[in-house]
Amino acid sequence: MSFISKEKTAPATYKVNATISAEDFGKALDAEFAKQLPSITMPGFRKGKAPRSMLEKRFGESVFFEDALDALLPEAVATAIKDAELEPIFRPDNLEVDELSKEKGATFSFTVIVQPEVEIEGYKGIEVEVPSADVTDEDVDARIDELRARNARQVEVALRPAQDGDIAVIDFKGMLDGVPFDGGTGENFELKLGSGQFIPGFEEQVVGKQPGESFDVNVSFPEEYHAEHLAGKPVVFEVTLHELKAEELPPLDDDFAQEVGEDYNTVADLKKGIAEELVDSKKQASDDALDKGVQDKLVELLQGEIPQEMFDRRTQQNIEMFLERFQLSMERYAEIFGESPDALTARLAEQSTMQVKVELALEKIALLEDFTPTAEEIEAEQQRLAEQYNVPLQRVKIAVPEGDIVKDLNRVRALEFVKGTAIKA
Repeated sequence: MSFISKEKTAPATYKVNATISAEDFGKALDAEFAKQLPSITMPGFRKGKAPRSMLEKRFGESVFFEDALDALLPEAVATAIKDAELEPIFRPDNLEVDELSKEKGATFSFTVIVQPEVEIEGYKGIEVEVPSADVTDEDVDARIDELRARNARQVEVALRPAQDGDIAVIDFKGMLDGVPFDGGTGENFELKLGSGQFIPGFEEQVVGKQPGESFDVNVSFPEEYHAEHLAGKPVVFEVTLHELKAEELPPLDDDFAQEVGEDYNTVADLKKGIAEELVDSKKQASDDALDKGVQDKLVELLQGEIPQEMFDRRTQQNIEMFLERFQLSMERYAEIFGESPDALTARLAEQSTMQVKVELALEKIALLEDFTPTAEEIEAEQQRLAEQYNVPLQRVKIAVPEGDIVKDLNRVRALEFVKGTAIKA
């Protein structure tokens, strides 16, 4: 077995040419014949006693070629990769046998993808726009207002016309060119005026009307409306306003605080609890924005040619994990969620491209900064994985290559390093 040549055919992609000698191929043929002979039955011979020459005469000289080659190729490919001084990140692909005979052995080729060579500069002191994590009294008051609105009760309104914020109880019938259209009819429908729930212009024409009044509403459907036969079309709604309701907010007192949560006895308790919740949520939002901003910037700074295969493989992995989470096939997912397979693939492809580039950027930064996890850190990560998946530690050590754990730890450390030097705007 010998390596012939390697040729770069695409970014980080090489075609490797190699041979298997006639001698090695001959030995593999002998071994394959000996292996299969006990199960071979041939007229005129007892089972397992047929001469090889008779088998080759009847079935052709190449009768054992394929099995012999299959037995040799794993080692032959591994040897060729080593001799070519390549370190594939995926299994070799596109295996082709160009020549195969007893006299000359085998000549074959295959493709390997290696870690792409990338460069990155300017990753220290990245400026990132991050929302403030400070919590003000106004923030607390706004959250309390939301809680009061959520617990508001409806009271009937009389002796005044409809206004924004009211809940109008209406009947309506939509007409296109004087003919009712599907989906355009409703009875005793509760519409909150000013909510934007109906077609633009509809709610504004209910404002000012009195309960018991019937009237026409003239509007046009948006050009991008999902029902093509209505998109951009002017229509008339025949409307009857039956009743008006207003939302009455509960008073902000200790009783309200106790209704909101059992941990609150007073309004002061409520405000303190909300402030603590807001501190946590705003801190998380700030951290998330920093993470995203730094990663977006790293992708911009990354330089180098990346093989498309890396993006394609990650996309396929993400699709499989996504569908496994829902326990659905691609077709069933499309039926339920209304997203076509092509649209889902395109969406996850964009996400996958970002993931691959961020990982390459962080791995390069870890190399530039000479990050190397200690044996204790590696052991701690293995222990964490064992606890996460509820499996023995030794099983993790066998199943997860240490090199993968080192990569993961280096990426985490590199990200924290870049975030630590980032300038928050």
